[in-house]
Amino acid sequence: MGLLSSIISQPYTRAPKGIIYGPPGAGKTTFGASADHPLIIDCENGAAHVSCARTPYLARWADIMPWLNEVATTTHGYNTIVVDSIDWMLRRIEERVAGVNDTPAGMEQTLNRSHGGYGVGRQVFKNYIYQYLLPVFDNLVNAGVAVVLLAHSTRRSITTIEGVEVEKSMPEIHPDVANAIIEWADFVGAIKVSSRGDRELILQETPQLVAKNRYGIAGSLPLSWPSFIEAITNQQGD
Repeated sequence: MGLLSSIISQPYTRAPKGIIYGPPGAGKTTFGASADHPLIIDCENGAAHVSCARTPYLARWADIMPWLNEVATTTHGYNTIVVDSIDWMLRRIEERVAGVNDTPAGMEQTLNRSHGGYGVGRQVFKNYIYQYLLPVFDNLVNAGVAVVLLAHSTRRSITTIEGVEVEKSMPEIHPDVANAIIEWADFVGAIKVSSRGDRELILQETPQLVAKNRYGIAGSLPLSWPSFIEAITNQQGD
């Protein structure tokens, strides 16, 4: 029957993939650790205080990549892969592309100066994201494993569709690939901490911050993995 026999006409449930961001101490790692059978990929050395399965601290891209390959290509009991944090993972890729770990002291490299200069290193860096990192994450999602990227928050100027420049809070992701990773994500959730210490997860864009979800979830949720999954389930059941 050819390719037409593979057309998909009904919505279906797949493992969530997205970004959770917030300031230090907001509860990002705790949220990731509360996910369904999680494994934390520790790129930041900040997960020691949580009780869940986690890798050793991975300080170089050469340490991180084998772990990603392992969880993406082997059978294991983890239902969620949590990257803590995506901003530090991207820094390790940047260091790898720039040759930081292979350069003598006093001769430090940057993306702009690496691979012959003229911005070639920046393109090599982007290729790591487009050709390796996001496909690995999608392989996990397609196998039924959720992918949660934890990120710190930052403030950046954003040009709206109307051409107005505004400053918003958003995930602290390398500017060269931030748009691509945000577009890849099914959800981008911002953690808001009230003056009383209550934490909520915002999944809709506001004038102050970047957020989104492809599930139709409106408003905010308690900062809780069960609350998040329940909201997804309820929207998909409508």
